Amino acid sequence: MTEQSASSIVRNEQPVVGFLVEENEHETARPSADETLTDAATPTSETEAALRVIGAWSDFDWEKMEAALDRIRHGSRLTTAIADL
Repeated sequence: MTEQSASSIVRNEQPVVGFLVEENEHETARPSADETLTDAATPTSETEAALRVIGAWSDFDWEKMEAALDRIRHGSRLTTAIADL
């Protein structure tokens, strides 16, 4: 363990992120409350939008969805083989 202080004081509303760094051949998490660093580590709006879409899928009944996809797959005709590209 290094001789650095293991504690920091931050405001409740202030974000803190941890950055993985390698010290003495060991991976260590180094926390930071520096706003420029935390802003850079915060997901962009595009990432947040993608995560919201993924979260929306959690409401689906997966067994029902799987059964529907299986019915579509078995009810569809096979595509003819392509001989030459």
